[in-house]
Amino acid sequence: MIATLRALALVCATAFRVSKKETIAAFTETVGQILRGLNPLFFGLFASGVVHHDPTQLIIAVAGLACSTGITGALQVIGVNARIKQQTYVAFEFSRQTSLLMATIETLDHHEDPELQDKLQTFRTWSGSVGQALNAVLNLIHTVAWSGTTVVVALTADWRLLILAALGVPRLLLIARTARWDKIAEEKGSPYRRLTDRLVDLTRDPDAGAEARVFGLRRVMMQRIRDSARAAQQPDLVRNSKHALLDLCNGIFYFGGAIAIIGWMISDAIDGSVSVAVLTIAITSIGSLQQVSSNLVANIKWLGEASRSAVRFVWLRDYAAGVHHRYTGELQPPARLATGLRLEGVSYRYNGAEHDSVHRIDLDLPAGSVVALVGENGAGKSTLVKLLTGMYQPTEGRILVDGVDLAEIDLTAWRERASAAFQDHADLEFAALHAVGLGEVGRVDDEGEVRRALHDGAASDVLTALPDGLATQLGPSWPAGVDLSGGQWQRLAIARGMMRQKPLLLALDEPTSALDAATEHALFDRYAVAARSAGGRGGVTLLVTHRFSTVAAADIVLVLAGGRIVEQGTHDQLMAAGGAYAELYEIQARGYR
Repeated sequence: MIATLRALALVCATAFRVSKKETIAAFTETVGQILRGLNPLFFGLFASGVVHHDPTQLIIAVAGLACSTGITGALQVIGVNARIKQQTYVAFEFSRQTSLLMATIETLDHHEDPELQDKLQTFRTWSGSVGQALNAVLNLIHTVAWSGTTVVVALTADWRLLILAALGVPRLLLIARTARWDKIAEEKGSPYRRLTDRLVDLTRDPDAGAEARVFGLRRVMMQRIRDSARAAQQPDLVRNSKHALLDLCNGIFYFGGAIAIIGWMISDAIDGSVSVAVLTIAITSIGSLQQVSSNLVANIKWLGEASRSAVRFVWLRDYAAGVHHRYTGELQPPARLATGLRLEGVSYRYNGAEHDSVHRIDLDLPAGSVVALVGENGAGKSTLVKLLTGMYQPTEGRILVDGVDLAEIDLTAWRERASAAFQDHADLEFAALHAVGLGEVGRVDDEGEVRRALHDGAASDVLTALPDGLATQLGPSWPAGVDLSGGQWQRLAIARGMMRQKPLLLALDEPTSALDAATEHALFDRYAVAARSAGGRGGVTLLVTHRFSTVAAADIVLVLAGGRIVEQGTHDQLMAAGGAYAELYEIQARGYR
């Protein structure tokens, strides 16, 4: 309850901040709802005026109905227009905040942890309801105002109408139970919705489309999409069946009681103990009193759905804040490395994993050195890179930058002094200039720097192949967009990593996996020469690969296996030692002979 109230308070505060006039105008609709609740009273006066030939009652009734209808209609137009604008502003603001939160979370856990992924999927599925939360609050306020007026009018006519109003109470008492049904349905369907979204994305992906056609996977994919979609819908179907049965029972209970009470009042009217006006108010109040409970239930249900979405937004905000509070470093990184980077007993275990991905690593990366990190797939190489770049925080141990714990250094400032090219890089479908230039945001439009980065990343020939040079739109999904091969996209990603000329850490995490071994060897030799020529800055260049033949130019070669450093030294030293490195080197070398 506290979380819900906190979330709704946030929504209301946000709505007032981004749309003050619309928020105030939306409340005028409440006045109209109060006037609408007086309609049964005017109908009763009208009936009494007709029966008793009383023109005064007739005039009051007609004037009351005319004013009520006219004013209610005018205020409704004002209120609805205000709410539509307000909902647009609020939805946009929460979308903006959500995007900002997702983009500024320091770690990658929310992209890789299945439990967090399911929570985020639930949030994404229902995130549109966040913008409707205030609308739901306003509707509930309007409904309460109308319901209160309706009940008061009914009670002033005849006490038995209190019984009629009370027949709707059981439905209200079951709101908490039905809200739990809704929440359970949303959460149970979330993993299957995520699976369905992934499968549907595969049908739109050109690479996956090629495999699907070659292997004849169309029917298999469609069947899996159907199965996952049905599994996602099943909790909703169960929930809807429960709601339908409950509504049927409530309807029978209410209208059964209403028939008995109206029959009782008709009998009294025949006896003359109940006036025509009172009977008219009672009959016209049957539907209104039934709507009191049904409207309250519907609006509370809507508010519950919107508030759950708001609660999930608060959860996302709290999660982002929790991650942020783990990275409280304020120190600036050094202008240049004096001693280098050191790992002391560093371990990292992924959420839910039984074993460490890297385990108790002690390692020195001297300033100005070129370090090659090799090992089989799954050895923990990429994890180590992400630890050094601050994407992960060690579960044990610490990373030192010139003797200062990386946890004490401002993470944003550290990343501004680092650069990287990853195997799983982004294919940025922008103009070629920006696809490379975003590696240094401050120089994104600097053609000279972009051309220099393309040269350093051995990607100048990619630029030559583009019809409009740096102005070429990349990506076939855009008008006049040019598609690139996997190797070309990868070389642009490498060039993007070269935009920063003097990083303290340059991490190249298998950035040439789509290239042949000879080209990779030439590129790594080039990186090593460039790194040594810039050794005065004291930066560390870390080359990660599973191809042993490309790392001979490195100052230090580290062999990683099972999350541990099993060998280290120069290429010649490791070959002479005849250990795991030499053995794996020979095995791979025979493959190219």
